[in-house]
Amino acid sequence: MIRARILYAFQVFAAIYNYKVSDVNADPTAICVTYGGPPNVSLDSKSFYIPARCKPDIADTTSRQFTTRRYANEDFYLRHGFDEAAGKPDWLGEIFEWISSSYEMGIEERDEVGRIPDSGMIFNRQGISSRKPYATLLMAWLENSLRNGDGVELLPKAPSPLRGVEHLVVCSHDIDFYYCDRRTTFIRLLKNMVIAGQVYRDWSFFASNCAMILQLLRGRRPGDYLVPLTNAVRAKGFTSTLFAVPTHGHRRDPNYRIEQIALSLREAQKNGLSVAVHGSYNSVIEDGALSAEARILENILYKKPLGSRQHWLRFDRHAKLFRAVEEAKLLFDSSLGFTDRTGFRNGASFAFPPYNFKEEKPHGFLEIPLVLMDGALAAESRTTGQDPQGIADEVLRESRNWSWGGISVLWHNPMEAIQVPEKINKVFWDSAEKQNIFAERWMSADEFLSCSLHRYQNAGLLTELRIDA
Repeated sequence: MIRARILYAFQVFAAIYNYKVSDVNADPTAICVTYGGPPNVSLDSKSFYIPARCKPDIADTTSRQFTTRRYANEDFYLRHGFDEAAGKPDWLGEIFEWISSSYEMGIEERDEVGRIPDSGMIFNRQGISSRKPYATLLMAWLENSLRNGDGVELLPKAPSPLRGVEHLVVCSHDIDFYYCDRRTTFIRLLKNMVIAGQVYRDWSFFASNCAMILQLLRGRRPGDYLVPLTNAVRAKGFTSTLFAVPTHGHRRDPNYRIEQIALSLREAQKNGLSVAVHGSYNSVIEDGALSAEARILENILYKKPLGSRQHWLRFDRHAKLFRAVEEAKLLFDSSLGFTDRTGFRNGASFAFPPYNFKEEKPHGFLEIPLVLMDGALAAESRTTGQDPQGIADEVLRESRNWSWGGISVLWHNPMEAIQVPEKINKVFWDSAEKQNIFAERWMSADEFLSCSLHRYQNAGLLTELRIDA
């Protein structure tokens, strides 16, 4: 059990830092990483020792207070403590706790729609910021110790899989509302006016929706945004993934039927955007319908979707979500994010295959962590009083500093102030325009898989995945 978990953490580390994992007996030039046992001072220069402090029981992952350790001017919060004799933490055990979602396994609390609430997660319980990618920092510490020993405290950044590109951002848009007729659009805009006063307390949001009602009465179509969105992102030099809900079975599902937006989806697909499954409100918790919904979308698009994200980010158990994604034979998911804050839910500013606790092995798809969402950004800005652009800049900066990315950002409709106030939409465009400054590339999830999958397979992960040309 422990061996499988530690090997998984090591393979993900190797994928991010571009190591090939091999049998040391088959490759005499390989570095031999030893996990556990007494530290052996006689180990040669090709051997590296990691103390084994990880325990198999994950039942009590949230109540134990973290040990704090300062390294390279960053604070590290260690569940398994620090091995004073070896002068090291259990890097792999700590990484495993983050990327396996074990910190959420013991949480029984659910919010009003059946999700694990943000307030119940490890960040509130331990009093730590969600804007720090703790698993990424642990990998950087491990990499420095592997390369440089204990002499100099550094946190080296992992190398990008794309030449000339330092950081990869998976851009996405969940289609949660779309213009289908005047009546439903009028109702949505009226609701927004109420939300503007009661939730956002934002005069500009109120005024924007008033203006869109006037446009609607004059024959225009607010919410019919896929064509202008496609043109806008292409003009800015990037692509995105659209998540569309294939079925409508609950009042909280989007207003449209998939047939009503099928032509627009196909046109967006022709123009370089990709389309993935936005699992309907009941698709995982009640109905187990993600596979069926993926087939519906495939029939609409004439192309198999590669991945999914849950509508409302709604799932109650990780195992249930991950099983549904695998049963649908999807290559990625992007449901692990916050609903009312920003940052790194799994401490990861990189994509990773989730862990299957039932079978004690990695799942066969990539999780692309959702770190920045328009509604969550607006909520956090209201709660903290901080500038939304400053919050977004901090989250993206933390990812850029330590990794080559593989994180997702989500703006439902950045073309109009229907989902969030215009100042929140402005954050999206301002952030995207900084690509050249940071040698960054915003791309669709399909593009990300194409350029990064070999890294994971070289480390022994996702070896059965194939992307059709």
